Amino acid sequence: MTSSHRYLEMAEELESELQHVPVGSRVPSEHALASRFGVSRPTARAALQELERRLLVHRVQGRGTFRRGRLDYVISPSWPPSFSETLRRAGGVPGVRLISVTVRRAVEQECRQLALPAASAVWSVERVFTVNGEVAAYATSVLPHRALPGLDAALTGEPSLATALRRRYGIAVQRLRYRISLASPPQAIADHLTVDRTPTWLAESVNRTSHGTPIESARTYMRADVLNISFEMEERTP
Repeated sequence: MTSSHRYLEMAEELESELQHVPVGSRVPSEHALASRFGVSRPTARAALQELERRLLVHRVQGRGTFRRGRLDYVISPSWPPSFSETLRRAGGVPGVRLISVTVRRAVEQECRQLALPAASAVWSVERVFTVNGEVAAYATSVLPHRALPGLDAALTGEPSLATALRRRYGIAVQRLRYRISLASPPQAIADHLTVDRTPTWLAESVNRTSHGTPIESARTYMRADVLNISFEMEERTP
């Protein structure tokens, strides 16, 4: 069997074994795999790279290769449109870091999404999310400035937007529209995500208040090697 086929055969066998390995466990090194399978180091390295492409392991420079576990990020009508709460319900430990809160003029698309007059002032909120200590997503949220006076102060010390809206303004956001695709993030965002510009999940959403008023337009780049997007729809009986 050629080495090109051999590394794939190794990857298949290792993938089957990894199903029984706890997330975070160290995976055998190239040297150990080469010895076990009787192959060259480059072939063993190719097998590990194949497992990495399948999002089953991740390499840490200077430390080794580890079993990766992706968390299910559930999109459902019955789940709140809160990134942190969604991660928490999935069993992860969420974290959020506020990058910036600025005021600017809305572009045409944002005005349509938020039902605002042309060139209205809006808040632009940039945040980085983590799960279990690993960077998972970069989000840009746009909200009407006039409806949310003092939002920058409200987010000081409380970077959770959903929590700030609920505590400061009595607003419980609900999902209005949600669209997801694969896209390469801009370089500045890729730097925050600590990845190269390989495609990530791009979630484009609009949320509303309980009264039906659009309150948030968001673009969120989510690492596909950290999060698995899962849509859950249920039929409601009358």
